[in-house]
Amino acid sequence: MKGLDIMLNPKVTAVVGVSTSNPFSPGNVIFRKLCFENGLPTYPINPRGGTVEGQKVYKSLSEAPNDIEMVVISVPARFVPSVLEDCGQKKIKAVIVVSGGFSETGESGSSLQDEIIEIAKKHGITMVGPNCIGVFVPDRLDTFFLPSERVARTRKGSVVLISQSGGWLIERLEEFASRDVGVAAAISIGNAAQTKVYDFIEHFGNDNEVTAIVCYIEGFGEGEGRKFAKISSKVAEKKPVIVLKGGQSEAGHRATQSHTSSLAGSAQVTSAAFKQFGVIEAADEDEVMAYSKVFSFPFRPMKKNRLGCLTVSGGHGVIATDEADYYGLEFPQFTEEDQEAMRKMVTEAYQGIASFRNPCDLTGSASDVDYEGVLRVMLNIDYVDAALLLLLPYAPGISLQIGARVANVAKTKSKPIVAYVPDLDKYEVIIRGFEINGIPCADTIEEAVQMLNGIWKRSQYLHRVGKL
Repeated sequence: MKGLDIMLNPKVTAVVGVSTSNPFSPGNVIFRKLCFENGLPTYPINPRGGTVEGQKVYKSLSEAPNDIEMVVISVPARFVPSVLEDCGQKKIKAVIVVSGGFSETGESGSSLQDEIIEIAKKHGITMVGPNCIGVFVPDRLDTFFLPSERVARTRKGSVVLISQSGGWLIERLEEFASRDVGVAAAISIGNAAQTKVYDFIEHFGNDNEVTAIVCYIEGFGEGEGRKFAKISSKVAEKKPVIVLKGGQSEAGHRATQSHTSSLAGSAQVTSAAFKQFGVIEAADEDEVMAYSKVFSFPFRPMKKNRLGCLTVSGGHGVIATDEADYYGLEFPQFTEEDQEAMRKMVTEAYQGIASFRNPCDLTGSASDVDYEGVLRVMLNIDYVDAALLLLLPYAPGISLQIGARVANVAKTKSKPIVAYVPDLDKYEVIIRGFEINGIPCADTIEEAVQMLNGIWKRSQYLHRVGKL
């Protein structure tokens, strides 16, 4: 869609629905962001005219200059059709409708929504919304009607977020910011009257700077599920498509009707379809975070589902074993020969107290050198497809340089590696050492296993379609 290119990178914008009396109205918040934070030439529109933030307010789009590329509409629902007609007359091809009061409200709203769909179609307008909070592209575009000081903004990155729920999207941006996961764009599609989630999946599937696409979906309109599956399966051959599906329970199904008026569908049917077409389904928001983070790093596939685990705490190894079993990941027992090879890599004084089965527990006596040496052997084992590193830096022999040192070992192999390091300020140097060298760090053992589960899910699909 050419309109999406314009929408995500407009040169000149307009906001219809600014107020000359209420500086905190949604239209005014959006206007200030576009004009002052994004530095975009932006025209405020209100039938009463006047001035806003020292700028002339045009009484209509027809009176505004002709260089407008994208319009944000924030007016009562009943006025949206006429504003869209004005957009069409002005040859504007990208519109975001943040206004509510459409199909989510019932029959009368549905009729109004049908009307704006027809107007957009007639004029070739790419329309996002209605009933959405807008679009956010770091360092370029922010049409969220929430004040910037109240919402975290992530750094520019490679993960795209697409959501039918504005509130869910805002929470993910907060979490992404706290975990230092960057986004390429965050899209609130609301009722998705015209532009659907699969339109954005297709668009970002062709963007080489995007490494993963994450979607929150409550359901599909009539016939849309098949198109979603077809597009997602093609994109999934190039990059992961991750979905959290709302409305899975009967109560949740009813709730979607009053939120975005989507058809939730059967949980069993949709989950089976997701798996068939290569979509990675997240069970909850924790998995969304785990998959988003691991796929923001360069992808290394797994041949099978066998993990090698290296820890300095036996208890953490037990927890990891339980988590891996839950996700269908295996910890194969190391052979006596491989155990002996790992034992020789450990400081002689501690060889008798460490355990070299799987998980491999080096105990709290381990040092950086021990950890590096054992990992080097573990990565050479042909029945180990990925490594899980459980690193508690409380051990006196573990230094702040352990992340960078282990990463240097990892670079010699193509197998995926995920680390668990407690997310504490005092360990920031360790985490940074891992992550700037391509090894994602989880802040819980469960999340580390979830990351590897995401890699395995993606690897399975790529094996199946012959891309590995």
